[in-house]
Amino acid sequence: MKLKRIQFVAVVAVLALRLAACGGNPNGPSEGITLEGTVVGSSFSAASVRSTSSTVLTVVVDGHPEMVATITNGSFTLRGLPEGEFRLIFLSDGVPIGTPLTFREVKPNQALTVTVSITGSSVVLVEERRNGIGHGDLEIEGTIDQVIALNPAGDSRFLIDGKTVIARPGQTAIREGNRAKVAAELLPGQRVHVKGVWIAATAAAGQEVLAWEIKMQGDVPATGPSPSPGAACMINGGRVGDGIELEGRVASGPLASFMMTVNGNRASGPVNVLAGAGALRCNGPSSSPTECQARFVDGARIHVRGTLSSCSTTAASVAASEVKIQN
Repeated sequence: MKLKRIQFVAVVAVLALRLAACGGNPNGPSEGITLEGTVVGSSFSAASVRSTSSTVLTVVVDGHPEMVATITNGSFTLRGLPEGEFRLIFLSDGVPIGTPLTFREVKPNQALTVTVSITGSSVVLVEERRNGIGHGDLEIEGTIDQVIALNPAGDSRFLIDGKTVIARPGQTAIREGNRAKVAAELLPGQRVHVKGVWIAATAAAGQEVLAWEIKMQGDVPATGPSPSPGAACMINGGRVGDGIELEGRVASGPLASFMMTVNGNRASGPVNVLAGAGALRCNGPSSSPTECQARFVDGARIHVRGTLSSCSTTAASVAASEVKIQN
């Protein structure tokens, strides 16, 4: 098995170099799934690529040596990728770098935009966006910063956590608990949890999120970071023993017990997350649990789901059943 793997990698490397050198079709077939990538990192920044013209950097689809692209100025494009699952292998002068990146549950005619960090022998998927209706791959939790447009018969737009979110009749379910709501009831300052999908960017609007669910999480909060008068919990709307979902960033600490800052003004301070028994997941595919765990660093964007185990006006703890890394 080891000999076969070495032989396979050698064939892939040779084909990648030949196609790059001979001006073959680096983008693959014109039909099917398209992937546009940006490579960052101390070893493979755009400046580094330009300054080391003798080094040929390529990326190839595992099992499809004809699908290969040269990384030019830190960017590459692959077209005609297979649906379902595929792996990308990165090579420097034909030598594989790090661990291949695996992409799963890819739908027909999707367009993927990814950012990959390559530092030394490490390859890490930093960000992934999938364009295409019906393939939810994004969760947002925060407050509505602005109502951009209300249209009862068409698309309504809201600015949530710095992203433009579309509520579309017939496709977006808006609810508070078990009660159905309408777009006009979504007001600035309202805490919401959004599940949706990136849609294709346009020159006029940029890249927006189509929501297939907007969950209202409580009354419009009072202005400022402090909890409402008389509240017994530093998390607005939080009650000990209830299920809770929080969106924010890792502040400090290891995965088993860490502090997180919560988006918006839902919490008046950092929240302690106890995740020793919880599941760690990554938003977008990860080729291994080790790679996913490597993305758990201070400042990483996360979504936490679990139970509020304790709370006062100055401190709160959540027993997490799932921690999802979103960048």
